[in-house]
Amino acid sequence: MKKRIYVAIAICAISLLAVGCGSKPTSSSPVQGSDPTSTTPAPIANQDENSEESKEINVYYADDQLLQLDQRKKEITFEDEYDKYSKTYASLQSSDQMELIPLWKNIDLLSATFDQGKLILDVNIPDEARLGSGGELLAIDALRKTFFQFDEVTSIELLVNGNATESLMGHVELENPLTRE
Repeated sequence: MKKRIYVAIAICAISLLAVGCGSKPTSSSPVQGSDPTSTTPAPIANQDENSEESKEINVYYADDQLLQLDQRKKEITFEDEYDKYSKTYASLQSSDQMELIPLWKNIDLLSATFDQGKLILDVNIPDEARLGSGGELLAIDALRKTFFQFDEVTSIELLVNGNATESLMGHVELENPLTRE
């Protein structure tokens, strides 16, 4: 039984690496394009008010075997709440270290809203972004740990194409909303 689980995890890891090696600039470019170095109009907005903030956050990625999460620190720069949560999500989609797998890489963020402690993330999951049960569980844990580091976030509602679902990718039951443990 354990051997089957390890084989399934290995197959998922190989599939993730194969998908990651393909060129798909359209799914990650719009989210990553909000890099502070590429936004030149920001100084014009800052003349009226100094609204841009910078924060160091913890971001969680899977190890190269898809067995556990590894924490890394990243710096995000944001103007408002929506920007803060969307930049945090974007940080979950890319890793600067080859041995760490960003589990949310190909999952597009459609919207992020925050109201009275509840963060609502609406995502689109293309077929190439689907993971096995182990990867799906790690992805949910990575999302939970990354967003619950913000004290104001008390729950996370995860929607897929605007709808609440029982499972993110069909393997693991999804509590909706996710709450702090």
